[in-house]
Amino acid sequence: MIYFLGLGANIGNRIFNLYRAIDEIQKISGVEILQVSSFYETAAWGLQDQPDFLNAAIKISAEPDSLKLLDELQKIETDLGRVRREHWGARTIDIDILRADTEIKNDRLTVPHPYLYERDFAMIPLSEINPDFKFELKGDRIKKFAGSPADFDLKIVACVDKNCGLGCEGNLIFHFPEDLKHFRSLTIGNTIIFGRKTLATFPGQKPLEKRRNIILSETLKNVDGAEIVKNIPELWRILKPEDKNFVVGGAKIYRELLPFTSEIFLTVVNSEGCPDVFMPDFSAEFKPAETKIFPDFEIRKYIRKQGK
Repeated sequence: MIYFLGLGANIGNRIFNLYRAIDEIQKISGVEILQVSSFYETAAWGLQDQPDFLNAAIKISAEPDSLKLLDELQKIETDLGRVRREHWGARTIDIDILRADTEIKNDRLTVPHPYLYERDFAMIPLSEINPDFKFELKGDRIKKFAGSPADFDLKIVACVDKNCGLGCEGNLIFHFPEDLKHFRSLTIGNTIIFGRKTLATFPGQKPLEKRRNIILSETLKNVDGAEIVKNIPELWRILKPEDKNFVVGGAKIYRELLPFTSEIFLTVVNSEGCPDVFMPDFSAEFKPAETKIFPDFEIRKYIRKQGK
């Protein structure tokens, strides 16, 4: 089932609270984040004598039923320090279920959210990731705030066999000079993001020259020529929206960063390579944009179906 969630924070490090909430939602069993909106700064709604909020919307696919999902979201609020002292009061994080595939109404939950159409700070982020959502603005003070994962415009680069296999026993399946030339043309002078296992596939098992190398790893300590971040919230803190940021492997990193990706450059080899890891399925959220045909493979570009 598809849900659209609204997130808000106005106490402490607001932007990092949103990062952590998004990361924790992604960890819920049976939940897959599909897309994240821009961040927006808004005046407090309801009780106005409090700090401004940062707000965002996210689209998720969830296997748990709505009440189990609600329980998980409220647990995240508690774990991140939310204390419910007063209705519409200040909070470290607020997570609301705004919309879903079907209407929901019971003693604990009403979807669509009963105040959705009264709140610009909910409707504007929601419309960004759900273009079919129709609404009328109320005229509240709201402005875009830099720092959302969507601002970093991540692009995935990968090479797969015809069954979307990525690698076998820690190694890449294919090596084509023309594909390597394509990879270099995309990434030289830009930022590349990858995991520990992908580092081991690079020449000499060293970071690539003429690029900003960022390794997402909980275990690595120091790697000359690279920056290491232990989790995705830390990644958002060091990325620069003005840079071109490419995700280059492996399978776990692709899966974790796919929700925040705007484009995919996929080299598809018309052969089977006996892989043991695969590219995550992205067909529901992306569509083909262009294809370049080579003798042994195709380079396909995909773009996100929805969003700004």
